[in-house]
Amino acid sequence: MNAIAVVFSDLSVLSLLLLIGFLLRKKVSVFQNLYLPASLLAGFVGLLLGPQVLGQYTSWHLPISSTIAQWPGVLVTVVLGLSFFGTESSHNFGKIALSAATQGGLVHQTQVLVGMGATLLMMPHFPNLPFAFGLTPVFGFHGGHGTANAAGAALQAAGWADGVSVANTMATAGLLSGIIIGMIVINIGVRRGYAQKVSKPQDIPQDIREGFVPVEKRVAIGKGVTYNDALDPLALQLAFVGIIYGSARILSTSLTWVHPLLKEIPLFACAMICGALLSFILKKLNMRDYIDRPTVNRISGVALDYLVCSAISTLSLKVFSLYMVPLIVTILAVIVGNLIVNFYFAWKMFDVDWFERAIGSYGLESGVLATGLMLLRVIDPQFETSGQESAASSAALCYPWSLPYIMFMPALAFAVSPWILFAGSAALWVVFYVIARKFFWQSR
Repeated sequence: MNAIAVVFSDLSVLSLLLLIGFLLRKKVSVFQNLYLPASLLAGFVGLLLGPQVLGQYTSWHLPISSTIAQWPGVLVTVVLGLSFFGTESSHNFGKIALSAATQGGLVHQTQVLVGMGATLLMMPHFPNLPFAFGLTPVFGFHGGHGTANAAGAALQAAGWADGVSVANTMATAGLLSGIIIGMIVINIGVRRGYAQKVSKPQDIPQDIREGFVPVEKRVAIGKGVTYNDALDPLALQLAFVGIIYGSARILSTSLTWVHPLLKEIPLFACAMICGALLSFILKKLNMRDYIDRPTVNRISGVALDYLVCSAISTLSLKVFSLYMVPLIVTILAVIVGNLIVNFYFAWKMFDVDWFERAIGSYGLESGVLATGLMLLRVIDPQFETSGQESAASSAALCYPWSLPYIMFMPALAFAVSPWILFAGSAALWVVFYVIARKFFWQSR
């Protein structure tokens, strides 16, 4: 097959998996109650029915090809490249936003320190365990599958071949723990009277559990910027995506020509720069209205669903078995740290809606913002509390400290003393703690 035929062959396999994943979510009550995303279920179906599991027993299995394993690396550039494209600058720096960002910083640094600390303790017992392993929890838990793939590729480029698989495993563990443990915490909190808007989680409508929107509740997913006879509205937004991706590749190559060290800057970082720059240029040219941000969000969402499905269906079980003990130990340690820091600091820092804001933060710090909002919807169906604003603010304001870890830490993990990186990360945790105590501490 030629290259484009291979792409569409892979697309057909991943599309079938996503449909199966959606039907599983819609029909199986366990998956509904756990709010498991269809893309996650689809990935596991692909893993089980692919060559690594079913293929070990029979020649009849899903053709999960080696090219599907390359999808996440490309799609993450699309997802992150659209992060700032067409977004309106937020001027919301009130107490809710700043306290949420500070608490998010504490959680982020806790994941970094727990991951690094656990790795340093295990390295003497596992000689092949690189220090970079300690960075994968924050890439997976805080960042989700998109960040895990981006940072994993950077780890791979820095010399650790298993970086992508390990980071994706962390992201999967984060998402599952965030949803499952989040639901357990919600049930406990509701019974103790912490939630303000629901008396029991079962109040959530069935259509939300199934993930299928009834006809009478459906809304438009975007607006048409162009008329069809000129250019299809979706084609225009996809054209912007293509320009951002192509510009990112040109920028990446150009930076390498400027200085060899700049080759360490990952492609997704170049895409984020190009996306923000294209948005700025269009605004200066009075062409800002050419962008339909809701449609861009849908393109990003589609890319993320295919990313998650392809990443999980191609997880290396061989790599998992190789790092099984370190993975289990580190995942459990991060889950415990995530729970303690999220809910303790939310309780001590948030003067209003502390439980709702804590739930949103816990979901955000265990996957992506969508996970936090999904959990929040269980106890705040109409988003009447400040939970949504808090989670969204934390996600938006976390870039100053999270991006340097994604962009530079994979290379530094192999070039700098582990203790220097650990000490620097600990110092940043202390900075967030001092800010929390000085400006947001509650006497409860």
